[in-house]
Amino acid sequence: MQNNQTFPYESSKSDVSKRSGFTLIELLVAIAIFAVLSALGWKIFDYLIKVKDRNAMHEENLGQLQSAYQQIQRDTLQMIPITANNGGTMEPAVTLDNQRLSFSKAGVTDPLKQGISPYERVEYRYNQQEKKLYRLKYSNLNRVRSEQPLSSVLLTDVEQFQIDVLNPNELERWPSENTNDMNQLPAGLKIKVMIRDVEYEWIFNLLNTDFLNKSA
Repeated sequence: MQNNQTFPYESSKSDVSKRSGFTLIELLVAIAIFAVLSALGWKIFDYLIKVKDRNAMHEENLGQLQSAYQQIQRDTLQMIPITANNGGTMEPAVTLDNQRLSFSKAGVTDPLKQGISPYERVEYRYNQQEKKLYRLKYSNLNRVRSEQPLSSVLLTDVEQFQIDVLNPNELERWPSENTNDMNQLPAGLKIKVMIRDVEYEWIFNLLNTDFLNKSA
């Protein structure tokens, strides 16, 4: 007589086999969760990259702003009340016209005793098309018109630039109509620049009392 009895362990093995694997719904849910996590991870990664780029750009801006500020500060401290001779035309010690600032300055050294002039003429000129602020330097206060200056870039990516003299009010031109002395220095200088949508404002004192005392 044949025994058709099913042993318990055989039934358990069959149930486990039936429950192994994922259903279609479970697979779709898993894919959806993975997609959401991947999207969130990509957004976080993209955000971190953008923050890193912004920080690098910010550091670059601060670097060039610091260098430009220090250069302008040195120039303003060395401004002198001495006129310049440009090809026979006398120029005031400080001239501001159409957002171009030109001035006489001291501070030139001659360590090799080559007879270099202790004074020079400096000009700040803004190029709107290039978005650059240039510093032009002539090696002597007395020069011919054909002399080419030594040019360097103070600032780049300058979207807006404005320079005024303070005496004590803000003036767009110097010498002013009330100024008869070509050697007179204004009381101060105000510079506004906008770089990458951020505006900066600098104010410098132009009254070099040390030079005036030595010249008296």
